[in-house]
Formats: sequence, structure tokens, C-alpha cells
Amino acid sequence: MIELWKERLRRHQLDQFKYLRLIFNDTFVLAFIVLLGALGFWYSNILKTIHGELWFGKIVVVLLLFIVAQAGHLATLMEDPDSTFLLVREKEFYQYFKSAENYSRAVPIVLIAIVTFLLSPFAFQAASISVLNIVLLGVSAAAFKMLMLDVELLGLYNHHSIFGINLRLFVNVIYLIVFFVSIYTFPAIAAIVSIISWLVVTTQTKKLAESGQLQWQKAISDENQRMFRVKRFYNLFTDVPGVTSKIKRRKWLDFLFNGIKLDHKNTYLYLFARGVVRNNEYMGLFVRLTIVQVVLLALIDNFYISLICEMLFIYLVGFQLKTYFKEVMQNLMQRLYPVSSQSKIHDFTKISNIMLLIQWFVSIFAIVYKFGFSTNSVIILAAGLVVIIFLNYFYMPHQLKKYLSNGEY
Repeated sequence: MIELWKERLRRHQLDQFKYLRLIFNDTFVLAFIVLLGALGFWYSNILKTIHGELWFGKIVVVLLLFIVAQAGHLATLMEDPDSTFLLVREKEFYQYFKSAENYSRAVPIVLIAIVTFLLSPFAFQAASISVLNIVLLGVSAAAFKMLMLDVELLGLYNHHSIFGINLRLFVNVIYLIVFFVSIYTFPAIAAIVSIISWLVVTTQTKKLAESGQLQWQKAISDENQRMFRVKRFYNLFTDVPGVTSKIKRRKWLDFLFNGIKLDHKNTYLYLFARGVVRNNEYMGLFVRLTIVQVVLLALIDNFYISLICEMLFIYLVGFQLKTYFKEVMQNLMQRLYPVSSQSKIHDFTKISNIMLLIQWFVSIFAIVYKFGFSTNSVIILAAGLVVIIFLNYFYMPHQLKKYLSNGEY
């Protein structure tokens, strides 16, 4: 079973690296660096305003570590044929699942370590927690995460509840209570309780695995859902086979199309407008990036970082919208419409223009809130308009024309 896991892990990692290479391109890395810089600058300024222990300091520490500990799920890499071809080896799956757990622990524990490190200055200033105690809290969060992975594994063996309560919910509630008690008394309590609980549950899981009660369909279904969530994230940056965007009617937004006359010259304008509004992927991307942009602009009081943030987020939305044009062009049915390529490009850039102007307009409130009616506000807003003009009147038409002329759709 160990060899089976190693072979599946090798194929899985090759598949992940293929997508990660496309995601971590120059644009994404630049955006990520700017975002980290902006958040770091904001965090530093917040710490400077704290001159004593805050009543909610310990609560913030507990909740942040608890939320981070929820990240990541058990990656079993189970496949659909397993329930047929590996059924006879069911009792041998414990070693397979232990390897899966070890693999699943890596990213969450590293994430917990990073958050604990970054949280240390706040914990020391706002919650009067010593470095040793914050380390103990981080250890307890890591042990709790390992416990939760074992709880997930117990669920695969049909152990979903305890005392008539959902096991995962029960463990989360107990952990929160222990965490709050320990942070106000002695932080080592949470670490000790988490480690002991993890060891007890691990022993129980081993007994169940060796007894052969694996719920095959649940294990396969959970893994398929986990991989779908991962691929759906990848699909925001590149095309992923087998992942399609969900479409929602959104009848309450019909008023947005009242200004589009239903005639031949507006065929693609109507198509693109309807498609963007109904498509969860692109609508969600637009809303999420706009919200993040507004929040950052409202928090950052450095002119240069705000300028970069305004320009970068408008560029990111416009750049990601380009893939929607390609998605529509790949639909064979749209080729039946007697509409010229130039008209298609014109209509798409018009929709892109409207969306980016909405994003720019929303950002005005955050910029004015932070800088007021000043020269800095005018420069930042003007820079945003320059990016919109560049995208929709130079970059986008050239790229879309090149795409259509190459016959790639």
C-alpha cells in the first residue's frame, strides 16, 4: 500500500506543478508581493497604535489560530475504481491513510507556523502573551489540526458522531473552550489536551482501519470534492479540464440590460453582458477583487502603495476578463452568428470598460476616505483611468484580434 501511495502522490504532484507553474506567473507574483507589502505596512501601523493590553486581544489570537487550523483537508487521492479493485485489501489501508495524513499535514502546519510568527508582535503588545506562550498556542493549533485530520479519517470509517453530536463540530467546540480557558490561565493546557486527544484518536483510528469498515463511496466522493475545489481555484487562472463554471439566472439584475437594444449590431454586446452577470466564476472574481481593492485602499495611508494597489487591481480584473472572451469564442454555436470579428472585439471591450469603470468608481470612496479631496486622491484616480484606457483601447483589442486571426477558437 505504501508503494501505491507513492505512485499516486508522484502523479498528483506532477499534475499540481503543471497548474502551479501557470498560476505563479509574473502578474500573480507581482500582485502577491504588492498585497503582502500593503498588508505588512498596514499591520506595522496598527501595532504602533497599540500601547497596552486590549480587552479583545486574547480573543483575536484565539480566533485567528482557530480559523487557520481549519485550513486543509485529508488528501487521500482515492480514485473511482478503488472500490472494485482494492476492496480485498481493505484491512491494509491503514498505512496508506497514514501516508495520506502525513502529506496532508505539511501545508496546514507550515501555515500555522507562519501565522503564529506573524501574530507574535500583536499577541505580545495587545494581549500580553509571552513568546513562549504564543509558541505553545501555535503547537496546540498544530496538534489540533492533526487531530482534525484523524477525525476526518474516522468519518471514512462511519464514525461521524459522539453523544449524538457531529464529531467534527464537537471537537471544534471543545477545542475553542479549551483554547479560551488556557489563554486566560496557562497556555500549555491547550497544547497538552490537543496532543493527548490526538494520540487517543489515532489509536482508535488504527483499530477501525484494521477491522475493515471503510466507507468506500464516501472516501472516493470526499476526495473528488476536495480535488474539484482545488481545480476550481486553478480554473481562475487557467483552463482546467473537467471544471465548468456554474451559471445562475440572477433575474434581479435584469435591469442592467434595459439599455441594450435587441437588434443585430448588439448581438455580442448582449451575449457578453448576460454571460458575465450569470457566470459565477467571472462575476465572483470581479466582486472579490473589487472588495479586496477597496479594503486595502481604505487601510493603506501610503500614497505610493495606494497608487500601485489601484492600478494593479484594475489591471488584474481586466486581464482575467480576457479569458472569458476566449471561452465564448470556443463555443461552436456562436460561429453561426453573422457578426464580424471587429464587432465582437468592440462589444467585449465595451463590457470590459463598463466593469472596470464600476470598479474604479467604487474605489473613489476608499481613496477619498483615506486621502480626502487632495492632489494624492486625484493622482491615484487618474492612474486608475490610465490603466483602464490602456487595457480597453490598446492592450485588449490587440490581444483579442491576434487571438481571432490565429484561428485558435
